[in-house]
Amino acid sequence: MSASPISTLQRLRAEHGLKALRYCGVSVVNVSVGVSVLAICHGLLGWPAVGANLAAWMVSTVPAYLLSRAWVWQRSGPHRLAGEVLTFWVMALIGLLLSSAAVWVVEEFTSETVFVVAGNLAAYGTVWVAKYVFLDRVMWPRVRND
Repeated sequence: MSASPISTLQRLRAEHGLKALRYCGVSVVNVSVGVSVLAICHGLLGWPAVGANLAAWMVSTVPAYLLSRAWVWQRSGPHRLAGEVLTFWVMALIGLLLSSAAVWVVEEFTSETVFVVAGNLAAYGTVWVAKYVFLDRVMWPRVRND
């Protein structure tokens, strides 16, 4: 017997509602920081798009990890190097590679910063949901007290 769409939505809201909102909040902070650094480095300083993208990644990844761990998934205590830090950085590197490819392609057609930023956002947007699922189900799964 399959669940109705309404019961599925209610279950998802119960399991992920506040956490998903906090994840969106962290994403807003992360995107704001990253896009600001990207726009400054590319638009104001004249850096190549890939270099500006790397700088944006370097500045925004640490706060993204710390906010995700502490606020979204409410984890405290020691940071596990292999189980948390390195895993998060590998995911961040995947986003960096995709966004660097995107901004490089965009810059081949135009050097307008607004299009470079759009390419960056599009690339990161493609991994956003997958990253949430991975962090929620694999890296920081909910501890059940049943």
